[in-house]
Amino acid sequence: MKPETEYIKRIEHLVKPLIEMGIYDSPEKVLRDLIVNLAKSRISMYERKIRRFESKHKMSFSEFTESLKGKATPKLEDEWMEWESAINMLEAWNRASREIGLSAT
Repeated sequence: MKPETEYIKRIEHLVKPLIEMGIYDSPEKVLRDLIVNLAKSRISMYERKIRRFESKHKMSFSEFTESLKGKATPKLEDEWMEWESAINMLEAWNRASREIGLSAT
């Protein structure tokens, strides 16, 4: 059996109860809802994380980056990496949402 066929069978098995209960009328609608909800959740999570950093440091990421030059501690560098990661992941989730035609934001 081809891997694609195997994946389709697994997906159909996972969404079957939702279709049988009448919650959804097709596997595609189940998957679309799951993907939209996941994207919205991740976008919201990374937006909150970024706002927490901005609130904690009372500045933007670029201002924080400038403030570290020549005086960064390991702890501040760790925060910088976590903040940068949150920005990158937010951009990735927003880009992915646009590319697959979802309105996740």
